[in-house]
Amino acid sequence: MVATVKADLKIVRYFLAAGFFVPCLLYLVIVVGDVRIQGSWILVPWPTFPLIMSAEAGGGSVEAIAFLISAAANMAVYGLMGVVFRFVYRHYRSRPS
Repeated sequence: MVATVKADLKIVRYFLAAGFFVPCLLYLVIVVGDVRIQGSWILVPWPTFPLIMSAEAGGGSVEAIAFLISAAANMAVYGLMGVVFRFVYRHYRSRPS
């Protein structure tokens, strides 16, 4: 029982980590690669991206704070997806064959 709870929480931790590292990688590609964002493809892996767009005119420190807020909000979104995934995974894993 304890092992399954730890395994279930590990799934949520992976989702939380992905929720932070995905915006970091995308932001790095945007800043270093000087990529222009065309269309809404970035909203799929980073749904809280509009939070950072609101701070672009403010400069470096404002943009850094907006990025951290956006990454934290993205972690919350990914964390909720991880909880749902954990629930579905646990439900189907416990079904008799």
